[in-house]
Amino acid sequence: MTHAIPLSLLTLALVATLACDRRPHPPSEAKATHEEAGAHAGEGAHLPLKDIRGLSFLVVPEPKAGAAWHPAEAVGDESAQALLSSPVRGIVSAILIPPGQPVRAGVGLITLQSPELARLKADWLSGKAKRERAEAELAREQRLFEAQAGSRRELEAAKSEAATARADEEAARLALEARGQNPETAGAVLTVKAPKGGSVTAYKIQLGQGVEAGQELGGFQAASAAIARLELPLPGPGNWKAGALTEVRQSDGRQWRAQLEGTPTTLTTDTRRLSYRLRLLGGPLPIPGTSLEVKVPHERAIYLPQAALQQVDGHWGVFVAGQGEAVFRPVRRGLDMKDEVLVLEGLKPGETVVAEGAYLLKAFRQKRAQPEEGGGHGH
Repeated sequence: MTHAIPLSLLTLALVATLACDRRPHPPSEAKATHEEAGAHAGEGAHLPLKDIRGLSFLVVPEPKAGAAWHPAEAVGDESAQALLSSPVRGIVSAILIPPGQPVRAGVGLITLQSPELARLKADWLSGKAKRERAEAELAREQRLFEAQAGSRRELEAAKSEAATARADEEAARLALEARGQNPETAGAVLTVKAPKGGSVTAYKIQLGQGVEAGQELGGFQAASAAIARLELPLPGPGNWKAGALTEVRQSDGRQWRAQLEGTPTTLTTDTRRLSYRLRLLGGPLPIPGTSLEVKVPHERAIYLPQAALQQVDGHWGVFVAGQGEAVFRPVRRGLDMKDEVLVLEGLKPGETVVAEGAYLLKAFRQKRAQPEEGGGHGH
């Protein structure tokens, strides 16, 4: 009798365990098993369309090639930009033209009072006078020698003096010309002039400030812009290669042919987009900062409404419908075109996709993927 009681308790415990194992798994465990299978399937679970209201459908059209106008900006290339600098040491005596004001090439922008320039001019004048005296002395000695009234030694000495004087004058002249000055017109006042037609972008000096030779005085921008700068979102047109020709237009109707200089390999740091440069061919060119439009060719692709594409688990895709159900299918997305988006891969013409209300299916899918609360054996 003493052994029967433990045996009975053991039997009851075994029966309870078997009964618990026969019960269905909690919803969370069953759903986890289903998601694992769905992950291997690739596209995800089928969603019943009868449970979602507000959906509209679209039959996938045939792919087509095309082009669209995208906003751009006219900018000056490297040759259109210049640094204003002082060729000599001096003091800023006047700022003649304010920043941003259009000027012609050669117009004075800044004047400098320069004792250094005055010294260089004095050196040239002195060298010129010595050269003239030496050449006059040489001419006299030449006449005396030819009349047999002078010696060859004195003639040779006069030739040497004249050569030295000419070399000294030439050195003084080159010193002035190296600073952009004409020896005949140079003086103690230096005028920094516009290198071409355009405008000063900004000055880096003030009135009365002393400056050193080679110091930057400001920046200058040419009046015409030969570059159209265009920014596009990822992934960019895959069929647009360096050297390709396209069209650029301005709002007033002016148009240019333009050549793509290269394709970007990195994103811009501020806008996180792809930046393209196109060189405008022909003129007259626009001024820097002018708003332009560039005609960008697109790859052959399927055009779908923006609302049809949804991002699920980090992948862009569409909900493909059929037999009362819809399944999410990842696609390769191309450029946006106003209310449409290009789909490069992942769909076939004739398939049916959810065009409007796809976000409702996305929300339903996410809700169904959430684990349910509760569950457990409850023993």
